[in-house]
Amino acid sequence: MDRIRGCTHARSGIPDVVIGGAPRCGTTFLCELLAKHPGAYVARPFVPEPKVCLTAEHDDGALEAYATYFGDAPAGKVKVEKTSNYFENETARGRLVRLLPEAKFIFMLREPVARAYSNWAWSRKNGLECLSFAEAIDLEGHRLSPLPANQEYARPFDYMRRGRYGSLAEAWIRAIGRERIGFFVLESSLAAPQRFVDELQCFIGLDPLKWEKLMTSRINTAEPDPAGLDPGLAAELRRRIAPEIQHLAQVSGLDLSIWGY
Repeated sequence: MDRIRGCTHARSGIPDVVIGGAPRCGTTFLCELLAKHPGAYVARPFVPEPKVCLTAEHDDGALEAYATYFGDAPAGKVKVEKTSNYFENETARGRLVRLLPEAKFIFMLREPVARAYSNWAWSRKNGLECLSFAEAIDLEGHRLSPLPANQEYARPFDYMRRGRYGSLAEAWIRAIGRERIGFFVLESSLAAPQRFVDELQCFIGLDPLKWEKLMTSRINTAEPDPAGLDPGLAAELRRRIAPEIQHLAQVSGLDLSIWGY
């Protein structure tokens, strides 16, 4: 922890840790958890997310936004930003590499078919999606976003495309190195929460606290009933995405057996 405080906390206006991942992977759950730790200062609100390096028009604007989010952070606390779409956005990755040369990055990942189905259900709930899941998957990559141009990063109809975890992880590792990235699997984190928070706090540099002190129930609220996902379609989607899962395991060293690929 002293090493982190000696290096990154001197740069008081920017985050020390950035949380990303694909939408519906448990990043808000992670924010709720870290916000309970006395050594962390998490930028609020968690929803809507800061999106600093997605929405700022230039680097100076991003730094000004960070100063706003972290201006009240007490000295000595690990400053944390959460923006899910950072993981998949090449432009944001380039800006984050430039602006945060010492930051650590945490990417929460979830089995990609379940994640896609949850993302689709969220889009339907919020009035962005009118097609069935099967229809939406069939047309993925061929539909215009209903959102304004300044929200292009949201890509509401990208469901399985966000599951290209291996390719995206490799891009991040090439950009900043494996040692600055903490990959965490949502399903494994929920199955063994104490081990998860131990590894998380160690990676960030926080004093270790027990799961009972940090636990939260806010895990992808309003999840769709998994029984609504056609088993045949799910199996086919898993077959298609399997090479990306194998690639992720190779470049990250993660144990992905809980996903059953």
